[in-house]
Amino acid sequence: MRERRRDYEMLFIISPLRSSEEEITNAINRVRQSITAAGGEVTSVDQTAPWGRRKFAYPIREYAEGEASRRPFNEGFYVLCHFSLPTTQVSALERALKLNDSVLRYLMTLVETKSAGAPAVAAVPVGAQAGDDTASDDPTSDEDDDIDSDAEDDSDEQ
Repeated sequence: MRERRRDYEMLFIISPLRSSEEEITNAINRVRQSITAAGGEVTSVDQTAPWGRRKFAYPIREYAEGEASRRPFNEGFYVLCHFSLPTTQVSALERALKLNDSVLRYLMTLVETKSAGAPAVAAVPVGAQAGDDTASDDPTSDEDDDIDSDAEDDSDEQ
């Protein structure tokens, strides 16, 4: 039986202790290797603007390498990654990310793709039925005038 592969998008934050460009590249490559080791295929990695080094809205307390207590971090390096992965291997990838010291946080979401055979949904004006020819796109339609005249009549009664 063939495994079902799905497309995922993951945003992860690299620890600010990885300050040099080489260390950040190594951390991204470790995440890529974790994805490929789980049987996935990385389609794109984005670390350019608006991603990159950014300040957090609030401090994140996390264990740093070799330290016995948690340290508060106020900034990190954001990376956006798109990949495909068998659904049975998602938990293995999450475990690898949790064990990776350079990743502070991650958020993995499923990317829903629309099927090519699905019919396109046409925009139908409110109150009209699909296939109803009485709905008009003409901006000088009498329907708009009726709505405006009703509003005027209500204001006259007050």
